[in-house]
Amino acid sequence: MRRARCPAHTHLVIDVRPLTAADLDPWARLLAVCFDRSPAQMHGLLGWFLAGFELVSMGAWDGDRLVAQYNARLLELSVPGFSPTLPAGMGLNMAVDPEYRGRGLLDKVAAPVHDALTARGCVAGVGFSSAGGLAVTQTSRHYAYEVIGPMVSLAVPVVRRRYPAPLAVRDTWPDAALHLPAATDGFVRYAASPATLRHRYAQHPFRRYAYATRERHGVADGLIVFRETRLRGMPAVSLLAVHGSDPTELLGSFAASMRASGRPVVHMVLTPGSPLRVALAAIGPVATLPFSRTPYHLITRALRPDTPPVLFDLQRWDCAGGDIL
Repeated sequence: MRRARCPAHTHLVIDVRPLTAADLDPWARLLAVCFDRSPAQMHGLLGWFLAGFELVSMGAWDGDRLVAQYNARLLELSVPGFSPTLPAGMGLNMAVDPEYRGRGLLDKVAAPVHDALTARGCVAGVGFSSAGGLAVTQTSRHYAYEVIGPMVSLAVPVVRRRYPAPLAVRDTWPDAALHLPAATDGFVRYAASPATLRHRYAQHPFRRYAYATRERHGVADGLIVFRETRLRGMPAVSLLAVHGSDPTELLGSFAASMRASGRPVVHMVLTPGSPLRVALAAIGPVATLPFSRTPYHLITRALRPDTPPVLFDLQRWDCAGGDIL
């Protein structure tokens, strides 16, 4: 346990210690205040995190009040030149109670999390920063992530005269076995398996997704995750993830399914160098849209002297909106 005096109020003593499932109630209350959600939603979100991800979590306490927290999930990165994967940590939901901001509490909870990630062999901290987090990302001494660059927002109208055969579409997780070969084309990606994808999407506590699959002989070798939305008043779909060999053909078949459903526009948020940006042309002409809100930025933090430099090259990352938890 670390004890640190709060610099703005010397009579306060802040205790910093790991957070566990026993802390779910105060933990959920803090996140609800910071992210404008209900405590019940945040309780469900934390339960989902703990059930499906290995977390390293630290909290700062003023007596029995949790006033700051930072946690990271352990994950694997597919990195060019390394086989099979490299361990990393994704920072999640940094939060400081509004009454306690400006007192350096994020540094106090972030430093031991990063120390623990390094001790576990992680090569980097990785993740995404919203508009509100960018200033902290750039100025915090111990949080110390480098802002690599913004995601891009793309829209594609379903206008081709001919598309490949449509995909099977459903609003429940596919029954068919998934065989989704990993790409080996020189991009950095978050490694995923059928089990981790199912937890990410089908078991989320309050978000609902739909799925399109290409199935052959009882096996699905292509998976697209999406949700229905509206784009500038038009019915559309937002793509979260595309998995499988030959994404160009997969996206063309997805467009055939969307045409049949009356959703004439496909929207996707990507890193600017993602090969999916080119593959989307199988649907129709790709247009870059301004974000209605400030875009998420990819951020990275070296945790070891031998952290691969490619992790700091935005053009070598292949991430989509579904990678943002």
